[in-house]
Amino acid sequence: MRIEKLQETDKPQVMALLRQVNMHHVPSPEMPRISWENYFVARMNGRVVGFCGYRILSDTEAKTELMAVDRACRGMGLGLQLQALRMREMARQGVKTLITNCDLPESIAWYKKHFGYEEIGRLKKEHEFGSPDIGYWTTLRVDLERWSASGKNEQDERP
Repeated sequence: MRIEKLQETDKPQVMALLRQVNMHHVPSPEMPRISWENYFVARMNGRVVGFCGYRILSDTEAKTELMAVDRACRGMGLGLQLQALRMREMARQGVKTLITNCDLPESIAWYKKHFGYEEIGRLKKEHEFGSPDIGYWTTLRVDLERWSASGKNEQDERP
């Protein structure tokens, strides 16, 4: 498995992964556009099995965008590797504060446990996106400088 910058030819496979998690409604009120220039893919045997991206909001703040791992490849640590990679990339660019919106309780707990995120609020969903059973996003924030200083950015983040 290798992780690399997204190529134009990867977009159909990324959209297929988004369908698995009901986040393929783009453009939409929940996701007006995708910042393709800031996306990475995890590739296994030539096939995209995971991806992640982010959007820079200012010189010091950014927001994660989408991330998904193919159902057949979950539990292999790909999500950990993708998240750590995008956090390192944003920290390298000088981002100090990273915001993430998430709806699944298990994903919220994962961000907190592995990356030190803190819950800072909730946003009502504007339409069905992600889990159809949850009508809001939990907003999480992490201090990238503190995360980087913790040494976790040097780890491979494999289980």
